[in-house]
Amino acid sequence: MGLKHEIGKKILSFLPISRRTFDILRFEMNSLKNACINAASPRYHKRIKEIRNQKGISVNLGSGGRGLDGWVNVDALRSHRDISFTCDIRHKLPFRDGQVRRLFAEHVIEHIDFRSDLPRVLKEFYRVLELGGRVRVIVPDGRRWLEAYVSNDPEKWAALGFPELPSDMPTPMAMINHVFHQGGEHKFAYDFETLHWALSRAGFQLIEKRGFRDSGDPDLAIDRSEHADYSLYVEGVR
Repeated sequence: MGLKHEIGKKILSFLPISRRTFDILRFEMNSLKNACINAASPRYHKRIKEIRNQKGISVNLGSGGRGLDGWVNVDALRSHRDISFTCDIRHKLPFRDGQVRRLFAEHVIEHIDFRSDLPRVLKEFYRVLELGGRVRVIVPDGRRWLEAYVSNDPEKWAALGFPELPSDMPTPMAMINHVFHQGGEHKFAYDFETLHWALSRAGFQLIEKRGFRDSGDPDLAIDRSEHADYSLYVEGVR
């Protein structure tokens, strides 16, 4: 991995674009490639047909190498072997209306654009959920990070998992920028008010703020413990 990284840095130094631009282009090209592969793959179409014939399915979006047994695991990257299929969730999900019982999206939607992509994504969540179906959305809790920054209270930073700042994030503002941007991977910071607004615009009427592994559906209480200190947990019910 070290050699690959160094070769990549060397190549980038000769290109007339920034690293961020390169990363965006690489992601978009990979998404396009995966869409073309899926379109031409009989195996993909057979798999989607099998899934669409099922009812009350559980979907793990952005599974990222953490596939769940008995779930439909979806990720944008083909490199993860435990996925059911690749899918760019910024586009139409390959599920029937009202087919999904539960959707799990842990640290996913902060990676998509709030204005151009999120409204369509959340409307798709609403479309595919059955009546009474539930989506669980987990994102970094922007309010808690900003409260820690403004107060500069060591206890608040410790509650977020940072009794001391990392050496490469030497100031509170550097840490805030890392959380909200993460090298360009994060597109937006959320608090409950903003996420509630976005979910309600998509059609959800029952929207709840939850806690770590606290869910209205026990099968959705599967949050990763490494995110527990700094995450916001929100559920929407169709």
